[in-house]
Amino acid sequence: MKTLSVRQPWASLLVSGLKDIENRTWAPNYKGRILIHASSTKVPKNFADRMIFEVNNEIENEQLFGNFPEFEDLEYSAIIGYVTVNGDGDDSTSVWAEPVEHQWHIKDAYIFDEPIRGIKGKLNLFETPEIDENNLPPAHKLVRRAPRLEGDCLVVPLTESSLDDVLEDGMLHLSVTDETVVLLQKSIDEQTTVEDMFKEVSTVRLETPTRTMDFEVAEMGYGTYQLEDGSSVTAINRYMEEINYFDFIFILKAISPIDKS
Repeated sequence: MKTLSVRQPWASLLVSGLKDIENRTWAPNYKGRILIHASSTKVPKNFADRMIFEVNNEIENEQLFGNFPEFEDLEYSAIIGYVTVNGDGDDSTSVWAEPVEHQWHIKDAYIFDEPIRGIKGKLNLFETPEIDENNLPPAHKLVRRAPRLEGDCLVVPLTESSLDDVLEDGMLHLSVTDETVVLLQKSIDEQTTVEDMFKEVSTVRLETPTRTMDFEVAEMGYGTYQLEDGSSVTAINRYMEEINYFDFIFILKAISPIDKS
């Protein structure tokens, strides 16, 4: 079966169905299923500092919601799932698209229940003859957990460790993505003043697999950050412009936990 070796975290983002574009300098000359091999190259420790603002934010939110592993938990030197190559272009508006000649369109992503480990990658599309496309190992689709508004209550799925961080800090941070902007910010037509930018959110409900907690929102808005020398923390956006880093901040006041039993 045709196989593509991809560095992490991109390999896992592809098989999770979160990344819908694979950027290449060469055409696939193929439509159909391919295996995704996670190469041996580790995610660099300064990954976030080197990454485009919008792309890094997508990954951080998916990790926060429990849809994507922390980098230290990713698989390497393994075939981790499969996707379908559905086309090739150079004008995608996806957040994952880079300005390259060949943006492979990806769909129908599956994660193997058990990675096939100890596999060496190769350049270009290569064959893995021991895996039969008509008899693939057991696999599953990611069931994505997403934030939502229920009236004026913002419901946010979290990992257990992320909820612990919120309880310790008394604040919830959400990275700025198209999804969170549409969810939380009024349209331009609805905004009457600069202060009238956000939709009404009076409570936040945080949900993990084992805990649900409600909070009152004492304050919400965009937050920026400064280094010790007083300069602003910056990032590079998709237009290759340097901007001040910012995210959504909710200052919370606990109401009560909800018994899920």
